[in-house]
Amino acid sequence: MIDFTDGPAGFAGRFLADLGADVVLVEPPEGADSRWAQPQHNGHGLGFATAHANKRGVVIDVDTDAGRSQLLTLTNSADIFLESQRVGRLTELGVGQQVMRQRNPNLTVVSVSDFGQTGPYRDYKSSEAVFVAMSSLLTRSGAPGREPLLPPGRLATQTAAVDVAYAALLAYFRVQRGADGDYLDVSLFDLVVQDLDPGFGMAGTATMGQPMINMPPGRPDVRMMYPILPCADGHVRMFVASAKQWRALFTWMGEPEELSDPALENLLGRFMNWANKIQPALVEFFADKTRAEIVSRGSELGIAVGPLNTAEEILTSDHVRERNSFVGAEIAPGVQATIPNGYLEFDGVRAGFRHRAPELGEHTAEVMAEVSEREPAVHQQVPARPLTGVRVLDLGVIVVGAETGRALADQGAEVIKVENRAFIDGARQADAPDKVSYSFSLGNRGKRSFGLNLRSDAGKELFGKLVADSDVVLTNFKPGTLESLGLGYDKLKAINPRIIVVESSALGHTGSWSKRMGYGPLVRATVGLTALWRHPDAVDGFGDDQTVYPDHAAGRVGTAAVIAALIERERTGVGRRINLAQMETVFSQLATEYVRESLQPGTLVAKGNACEFDAPSGVYSCVGEDSYCAVTVDGDEDWANLANAIGRSDLADNPAYATATGRVAHRTILDAGVQEWIAALTPREAQERLQAAGVAAGAAAHVKDLLTNPQVVARGRLGELAQPGYDGPLEAFLGPALFANIPEPELCPAPAMAADTRELAGKLLGLSDTEIDELIGAGVLEAPAEAT
Repeated sequence: MIDFTDGPAGFAGRFLADLGADVVLVEPPEGADSRWAQPQHNGHGLGFATAHANKRGVVIDVDTDAGRSQLLTLTNSADIFLESQRVGRLTELGVGQQVMRQRNPNLTVVSVSDFGQTGPYRDYKSSEAVFVAMSSLLTRSGAPGREPLLPPGRLATQTAAVDVAYAALLAYFRVQRGADGDYLDVSLFDLVVQDLDPGFGMAGTATMGQPMINMPPGRPDVRMMYPILPCADGHVRMFVASAKQWRALFTWMGEPEELSDPALENLLGRFMNWANKIQPALVEFFADKTRAEIVSRGSELGIAVGPLNTAEEILTSDHVRERNSFVGAEIAPGVQATIPNGYLEFDGVRAGFRHRAPELGEHTAEVMAEVSEREPAVHQQVPARPLTGVRVLDLGVIVVGAETGRALADQGAEVIKVENRAFIDGARQADAPDKVSYSFSLGNRGKRSFGLNLRSDAGKELFGKLVADSDVVLTNFKPGTLESLGLGYDKLKAINPRIIVVESSALGHTGSWSKRMGYGPLVRATVGLTALWRHPDAVDGFGDDQTVYPDHAAGRVGTAAVIAALIERERTGVGRRINLAQMETVFSQLATEYVRESLQPGTLVAKGNACEFDAPSGVYSCVGEDSYCAVTVDGDEDWANLANAIGRSDLADNPAYATATGRVAHRTILDAGVQEWIAALTPREAQERLQAAGVAAGAAAHVKDLLTNPQVVARGRLGELAQPGYDGPLEAFLGPALFANIPEPELCPAPAMAADTRELAGKLLGLSDTEIDELIGAGVLEAPAEAT
């Protein structure tokens, strides 16, 4: 793979390099911008070190004839060419995707840009803050009653980078099956909108099962869902879902009279009495107890509770050490640091850090000496959808489980959701007799439902028969559950050596924390993310209550891992056991920040909305209810453009503000200047005026605004899902890229519980109607509710 990228797109190449691809980074003679960008350590850009580890590096000057010839020579024998140059630049130089693909018909060219190759925002400037604002997540992030709060780090573009890699792998897998190469127009904005915490995607419990478009403006108070409570040495976060869990907590607290009302055994009853009864009692009860004591006792009682850890505590924790989640290594010449060790494990081996990013031009001679002409492949007719013919048995539940299978179904896989009512998917709890719930519909569209009791011997036997003729099994049970059912990987592999099994978990399948309950908010708390996602002026100003991160992000990792394993299986003929921890998705997506923390302790703390390295930057209030615009200045040119755009030549001419250091020192003054100008504008007006002046700015969208967003509309990124039981179609995001040769997903409905049991039992298992009826009567198979 030839990687002609920098910035967020560089992490897509890094992900593929972790998976084993030979990734060759192409830099100009002066080096990639991120080599010198902040944050730095001893002159080394830490973003460069994390984005380009595991790659080889060459220098090519594409502004010269010789350099352009070198670039084309490299692509002649490449499988994938990944680029993030200015839109249209390579075509202007005569080395665009059409030229490359004509020379090498097997080549998949992936163009990654901020807003895509087309659309009215094509030439907009971006930043992490702008993406988060325009995606609609910003207006759902922050403490109740406060201004919106930017998430820590670069979670938006890091999640998008994984989906860039997934899109590239889809096209490459299709080539491996005999198709021509492809061209992918990938927009980071499109991916942030549909990946980070999609407004028209599967939501978590904070929405109470309602579409996010119906959520009220502002940051509504949903803290009773996953409450954060102070204790003797910090905070803990808990989730008491069932009556059984509530009774265990009530007994632990000594059965206080004020909490003896039977109505509190109901989840809604607890929500109604949270602020006036339950919270004060818990605060008093936890006041003299440490996080460790609370978590340990809660675990014994079956109560979901996790500590709010800090970055420092995570880096030194036994569990992280046991899992080898981080590794100490040379991340730049002469710089030893602690770096996250990858998203995934394949057959127990980490697909993680192997070697530092290359020095400038370190491998130019070596790589150019390897270049050879490729034998042209024999192309044949293959299905347009890359996963046609792939069968997936989906045991996944809730968001991360649903999303992994949903993405595969979108690309043509036959995804069979294996489920039963005795241990029903939590996402189905809002199903009505006559329709599938909104959130379940979006996360499970295009799948089929097979009602099967895996806790019966006959059910296990039937599942084994399905495995024998399937390609992938997806699970996100608590670690050890498959083994306890007698369906562990070794058993499945014995049935079908080609089977690929993905086991997703909260904190990993090994380590001392592996058996802790894995709700997303508890993962965020445990791994230190909640402590970072906080208004820095308030000790308890936590702002992540409404998000479901990292569920969608981990789901994207899982789908990419499946395609990588399918590609490998074309060569080896054998499957893989893939382990994925949501915890390590967070670590990998905060890689630059964790590396910096290991080198400069105390830097990984809550930073709020201000950019650390330049000013003015932040989230500014505009005309209207809950109306804001994100603005980012990154460099002297940006500053000059901003000052002129807001009519403040006095600021532009002031030598005190001529450098980033000076501007940061005078942040308060400069922020006030921007706020004064922007206060009279709507967010969209501010965005348009600043972007026209060359300043990265984005209106903080609400979910409903995405329906009319000019870029979303122009690029056709929302489709219509005709789900039975609803008055009209549901809006749903489409695929990860605009492919030249792969069609958009066909939006098929999500199934009712056990809707396809009879058909699949007959078609795939060869059972007669009589046998099916007997198995339903015995509780081995399940039929739809209306048929029982």
